[in-house]
Amino acid sequence: MSLIDLSIEQRGYAPASIALAVRTIGACPAAGHRPDSRILCGIGLLSVTPEVGGGYIFATNARGLGEGESPLSLLDWLQPRIPAATGIISWNNWGSVPRRLLALADPLRHPNIISAAADTSARWRDMPRGHTWHMRQARAMLMPCVCPLGTRVDECDAVMPTALLPDPATTSSELIGEAIAGWQCWARSFGDFDDANHPAQAALRALDRWRTGQRTAR
Repeated sequence: MSLIDLSIEQRGYAPASIALAVRTIGACPAAGHRPDSRILCGIGLLSVTPEVGGGYIFATNARGLGEGESPLSLLDWLQPRIPAATGIISWNNWGSVPRRLLALADPLRHPNIISAAADTSARWRDMPRGHTWHMRQARAMLMPCVCPLGTRVDECDAVMPTALLPDPATTSSELIGEAIAGWQCWARSFGDFDDANHPAQAALRALDRWRTGQRTAR
């Protein structure tokens, strides 16, 4: 992957968008050939919807992997939350987020995810590290190998004892913050230095006001 993707800015600002952040943890080394060689254990979302009068509606949501679940459970949760035509923003988490989702998604269960993740040249803005070098994601412990001794590499099940997974509630809270940070990083590339009236700048100010209101309400 290139460190910089110039096409992200060239594609322009998308007033209606969702930002997506994921949490992954390292798995058994024998699972390195699988798309879940780093186990997907959480997804966070920020939804940005423009209003007719010029304002914006913001909403957040997140889901962490719980007891008895697999990464496909997270994709089942995400599937109905991927709109048909809205722009999508993500940033690198040990590799490309849409590429990981595309490898894990089931064609019958997750058509919205597959359609969006396959469109990284237009709809999905997948920011590489060159765009987000100054940003940080929460750490997660590695998942130790629990396969029986002598298990063949292609038979590794990437077993996930729930007790060793990150706490779902903590993961969800952190991922919402990371989704917001990713969206802000993307939006700041439009009109940041020379156009305070750019729609992206107006949306950033609206987001700041919304977050202030959220904190006050608590």
